[in-house]
Formats: sequence, structure tokens, C-alpha cells
Amino acid sequence: MSRQFWSPQTRGDDHRRASSAFTHTSICNAPRTTSTTQDSQPFLQQHAIRNPSFKMAPIYKIALIQFQPKDVSPSENFSLSASYIRKAASQGAQLAVLPEYHLTSWCPSHPDFLSSCVESCSYLSQYQSLAKELKIDIVPGTICEVHPSLSAEEVTATSSTGKDEERRVEVRNMAYFISGLTGEVVGRYQKRNLWHPEREHLTAWGKEGGRHRGFDIPGLTFPDGTPVRGGMLICWDMVFPEGFRELIGDGVELVVIPSFWLVTEDFGEGDEGERERARRGEEEFLRGVVVTRAFENTAAVVFVNAGGLSQVGLPGVGNQGGVMGVETEEMRVVEVDLGRGRGLERRYKIREDMRGVEWGYGVYHGEERKGGGR
Repeated sequence: MSRQFWSPQTRGDDHRRASSAFTHTSICNAPRTTSTTQDSQPFLQQHAIRNPSFKMAPIYKIALIQFQPKDVSPSENFSLSASYIRKAASQGAQLAVLPEYHLTSWCPSHPDFLSSCVESCSYLSQYQSLAKELKIDIVPGTICEVHPSLSAEEVTATSSTGKDEERRVEVRNMAYFISGLTGEVVGRYQKRNLWHPEREHLTAWGKEGGRHRGFDIPGLTFPDGTPVRGGMLICWDMVFPEGFRELIGDGVELVVIPSFWLVTEDFGEGDEGERERARRGEEEFLRGVVVTRAFENTAAVVFVNAGGLSQVGLPGVGNQGGVMGVETEEMRVVEVDLGRGRGLERRYKIREDMRGVEWGYGVYHGEERKGGGR
């Protein structure tokens, strides 16, 4: 099955390697593989033949795979995920996105949670093999990785009690972007903004600084030959627009956000009427914020949430393909015209303003902007 992206040229082994948000050595690394050249899509080629001035913007078919994973069951959850990815590939999808915590669910008080996180690390290489086999890009939601948090000397100095064992490791909530051309990991990101119940159990990225960075998506270019740059955030990151600003400052035009946001949970405040209003308010927030972030950053935003309301926010369009149900298990393949962001940028000139000397809001692309505001 061929990869169906459309641009005036395809890219092979000379594509620019992805930049990373931080230096990270994953215990799940797989060997690098060789890039391949893919076919074009005949439908848009026919339009180009009929209209020689027609410019083929990159159309990216994205599969949103929404489900609530079973607690501490990596093998079972992987099997379900792989079956959906195969189905997505059979429907012509070029990117498949899974939700946050898709292998373990979020159940940190479960006695087997830590061991299931350790087991989860082995599945990254399996997703790489699947991506290469099916020629489909994959963002495998997030994978909770367990890493040493103490030096060898510190480990020797501690006792072997259960609490000390927990202190010896840190759990990182990681998102990966795997290329379907090569099976390589071309982008990785560790969740920066932890929701308050997560902070006792996870280690956030960014304690020592660093900015959000994007990466080139292999094989996907605009008509002028420039690569499409992708970026990743995770769930609660979406609340903070600053992360998006840093990504678009690095040229990102597609932001992928795996999430585990349950809008039906008991808020535990006020009477039942007040709790229901709070639930509805949170649902409205999720329905709107994806489109808002897309418009204000002139970038496509892909939100895949275990708790529902998964969607693609497309600048200048809104919810492309609609919004998925609350707490439903389903897959939806959405065609995304990545040229929409550049079209809206020509109208809004948001990125142009941010690059200007009069930009008055501090940091843009790692540089301090000084000068008057507007």
C-alpha cells in the first residue's frame, strides 16, 4: 500500500533529521532503517493536469483512534491499538494517533502500575516495525517509561524498602512520532505540564529549562519544497498557549496531542446540578480549545483523547471531520489540508507579527524580543 501524500516532490534519505525538545536516551530505541520513495495520489494529479496552475498542498489523512485502555494491561491494549492501526492503513490513513496512557491507562495507585510501565517500554520497537510494515506514520499515544532517578552511589546509600524503591526511579510520560517511511523515531517529547494528581507519580520535562521544538515529517512537503514540521504536546499542555507559541516559533504547522482527559468524572464539588454544569463546561472547553489553538497559531491541531471529543482543529475551517463522542470507542480518518495554515497566515500574519521587532510578549523561537508592544 502506498503512502498517499501529495507534493511536487518526494523526499528520500536526504531529509533533514528531526530536532528534539531535549536530549533523551530511550530504552526503547530500535535500529535505524532505510527510507523509501512513495507514490503520488492520482486524484489530485488529475486536478493538476486539468489546471496547470493548480498547486498541490500536502493532504494528510489522519486516523484518530479513540478508546479507554484497560488498566495495567499493556499486551491487551497493544493488540487493540495494532488492530486499529491496521484498519486505518487499509483505509488509506497516513498517520495514526492513539491516546495518552494507551498501554497502561492512568491508575497510579494500582500495585502493578509501575511494573506495567516497565513492560510498556518494549512496545515502542513493535510500533516502529508496524509503521514500517504498513508504511504509516504512528504517534503511539504516550508510553510511560521508567528510568533511574538516583546515581549508583545514591542507590547504594539507600535501603531496599518499598518507598526507597519508588524513589530510585522516575516515570516519564513520553510521546513519539514514528515515520512510516523508515520506522525511525523522528520526534519525541516528554510531558511538561503535569496535572496536579500526576505530579506525585511522574517526572515532568523542563525542570532545567529548554524550549518546545518541532521536527520535519519525512516525505511530507509543501509545493515550494519545504518540509512540513510537526510538534507534540500532551493533554494538560493544551491549557497553556505558551507551548504552542514555542512550537510555531520553530516552524511547526501540525501539532499532535494525545490525551487522557475524562469529562465525565465526578468533580466532587457542590450538588449534583453544580457538578453537571462543571462537566458540561469542561466538555465545551475541549470542544472549543482545539479550534482556538488552531486559529491563533495558524497550525493544524490533532487531539486524540481517551475520554472522547477527539478532533482535528484546522485553521480557517474549524473542526475538520467533526468531533467524536464522549467515552466512545471509535476510529475516524480525517483528510487534513495542511496548506490551510499557510493560507490563514497570509490573512492573519500572526507568525509574521511574532517575528517582528515590535513583538512585545517576550520569547519567540528562543530569542528575547525587546521593543514596544502594539
